[in-house]
Amino acid sequence: MPAERVLVSQTGSEATSIPKITVFDYSQSEFNQWSTTSVDVCVPPPKGVTVRWINVDGIRNHEVVEHICQCFGLHPLTIEDITTPDQQPKVEILPEYALIIIKMIHHTGPDSRMVSEQVSIVFGKDYVLSFQEIQGDVFDPIRRSITEGSGRVRRGKADYLAYGLVDMIVDFYFSILTEIGEKIEDAQEQLIANPSTEILRDVYDIKRKVIELRRSTWPVREIVLALERDGVQMFEKTTLPYLRDLYDHVIQITDHIEIYREWLASMLDIYLSSITNRLNEVIKFLTVLSTIALPPTVIGSWYGMNFVNQMPELNWPFFYPALMAVMFSMMIVLFIIFKRRHWI
Repeated sequence: MPAERVLVSQTGSEATSIPKITVFDYSQSEFNQWSTTSVDVCVPPPKGVTVRWINVDGIRNHEVVEHICQCFGLHPLTIEDITTPDQQPKVEILPEYALIIIKMIHHTGPDSRMVSEQVSIVFGKDYVLSFQEIQGDVFDPIRRSITEGSGRVRRGKADYLAYGLVDMIVDFYFSILTEIGEKIEDAQEQLIANPSTEILRDVYDIKRKVIELRRSTWPVREIVLALERDGVQMFEKTTLPYLRDLYDHVIQITDHIEIYREWLASMLDIYLSSITNRLNEVIKFLTVLSTIALPPTVIGSWYGMNFVNQMPELNWPFFYPALMAVMFSMMIVLFIIFKRRHWI
C-alpha cells in the first residue's frame, strides 16, 4: 500500500504567507504523497524513486522558495524568475534542467471566477518542481493518474510529467474557449434581438477575456517549439511525439482565439449597424409624419393670415367642412402613397 503522510491544510492569511508544499514520490510500482510546510524534505529524490514532484502553492515567501530551488542547484536567475510574478511566458533550457514559465487560467472561488496566474515548472532528470501563485490548479487529473496508477504518468519519467503539467494547462484553455464561445453566441442572439448598452458591456467583457487568453496562449507555441527543438537532451524519445501533439493543440487554440476576435469585431459592427438602422427608422417615421402633416399645416397657415379684406370663400357656409375634408383627404392620399412605396 502506498504510504501517505498527514496533510497540513492552510487557510486565510496563513496560506498566503506560508506556501503549501505537496510532494509526490513515485515509480511504476509505488508512490508516496504528503503535504507539508517544512522545506527540509524538499531535496532531490532518494534511490528507488523514479520521479519526485514538488508542488509549491504560494511564492510570496521568497526564503522558502529559494531554499527549495537551492537544494536542486537552480541558478540564481532562475530563482529570480520563479519568485517574480507577471513574467512573460518563456522556456529556458540549461544543461541540468529546463525552466518553463506559463500562464494557467482556471476557475476558483465559490463564484467560479476566471483567474490567471503564473506557473513555473522546473524539471531535471528525476524531479519536477512546480511553483504557483495561489492554491487551486488544473492538475487533479495528473494527481489521480499518479495515485491510481492509471495512464502513462507512473510509467514515464520527469520529462513526461513536465509535459503532462503543460498539457493540462493547455487542455483547460479549450474549456475556457468553449465557455467563451457559448457566451459569444448568447450575446449575439441578444444583440440581434434587442441591441442595448448592457449587451455592449457584455461583449466588451468577453473581448477582454479573449485578449487575456490570447496574451497567455500565444507564447506557448514558441515554448513548445523550443522544447521540441532545443530540449532534445531533456526528453525521452517516447515523449517527443506528445510534444508535437501538444503543439497542434496550441495551434488550434490560437486559431480559435483569432476566430473569436473576428467574431467579436463583427458583433460590434452589428451593434453599430443596429443602432444606426434604429435611428434611421425613427428619422424615417418622423419624416413621414411631418410630410403627412405638411398639407394641413400649409393650409392652416394660409388661412391664418390676417388681411384687411377677407378672403371671399370665408363667407361660404360650407367652407369649413370642405376645408377639413380637403386636408384629411390629402393626408390619406399621402399615407397611401407612402404605404405602397413601403416607406412606412
